[in-house]
Amino acid sequence: MIVEAQFVRPDGTIRKARAWVDTGSQHLVVAESLARDLGLDLSGLKKDGPQDSVDSSSPAPPVRLGGLPVDTKGIKVRVFPGTGLRAGVPAEAMLPASAFRHDHIVFDYPALRLTVARPGILKPRGNAVPCRVNPETGLFLIAAVLDGETVQMGVDNGSAGTWVSESLTGTWQARHPDWPHTTGALGSANFFGFPFETQGTLMRLPELRMGTLSARDVAVLGLPQGLFDWYSKKSAGAVAGFIGANVLKGFRLEIDFPNGMTYWEAGPPPKPIDLDIVGVTLRPEAGGGFTIAGVIAKDGKPAVMGVRPGDKLIRVASLYAAGALMGTVMDALRGQPGETRTLVVERGGKQLTVEAKVTRFP
Repeated sequence: MIVEAQFVRPDGTIRKARAWVDTGSQHLVVAESLARDLGLDLSGLKKDGPQDSVDSSSPAPPVRLGGLPVDTKGIKVRVFPGTGLRAGVPAEAMLPASAFRHDHIVFDYPALRLTVARPGILKPRGNAVPCRVNPETGLFLIAAVLDGETVQMGVDNGSAGTWVSESLTGTWQARHPDWPHTTGALGSANFFGFPFETQGTLMRLPELRMGTLSARDVAVLGLPQGLFDWYSKKSAGAVAGFIGANVLKGFRLEIDFPNGMTYWEAGPPPKPIDLDIVGVTLRPEAGGGFTIAGVIAKDGKPAVMGVRPGDKLIRVASLYAAGALMGTVMDALRGQPGETRTLVVERGGKQLTVEAKVTRFP
């Protein structure tokens, strides 16, 4: 979810910037270009060479959404070098859960609208589901029902997909040997092409229930428990995974942070094409473009022949990958099973053309 935020410079003037809203993060993250414009301390940034994000000693600047101030007091500021954040995300900043921990928020995905209100202003609507909120970080969790069992899950709209502990996917495989699965991340489960994504267990969960409402045919990626142990430390308690935007986009979700309550209202169900896709895991690159991080197997053999991990993706049909958003490239790879997508990749300085079929996974 990307919104327009108003950042206040030291002289009181407004600097508008696109901001990625991430309920799975606790820090305010800004790109170097925005940080310089706001006069933030950048002494930790290198003058040259590759670098990941660094913490700034400056206090978080005032931020407004639709003219309403959000509470950034005491929030740590992290700076990414360059003019953007993660590759493939069209934003100069990331607004964390901690900025909303005193408010009543509505993530209305069907209406493409974010609402921020003070407690007691909005009349809640939808199915009530209690949540636990970490008062320091703002991260929250709910009790969801997965395959008939109640599981503590974070709610992370900053993640494209729903990720769970591999202990859950292992249990489901043992309990339901007829449930198909494969190794590697595709569609919404393919977030940033992190190395561990190519080793995850990809499954379709028939139902994920929040209170009285359900999301069906949900793509989930099973990953090592250590990832969720780390996530649990910043959340309100131990979680076995988090619900991502592939589920949330089908709902209008209210979070009353101070009163520990969420309200869910179903919108039109998302089209069931998430995992009807060409079988490659992508990694967006900081300089623009995408690298093939992995090739997914189907029925024991690679679903795409002629493509290797490490190849640079140049084009999908008529869409050039350089400068494209992650979601745009994913949509170009999706389609009806059996359709063909022409991929152009670069390997060793040479371009290769590969005819790849859209496949239903897993």
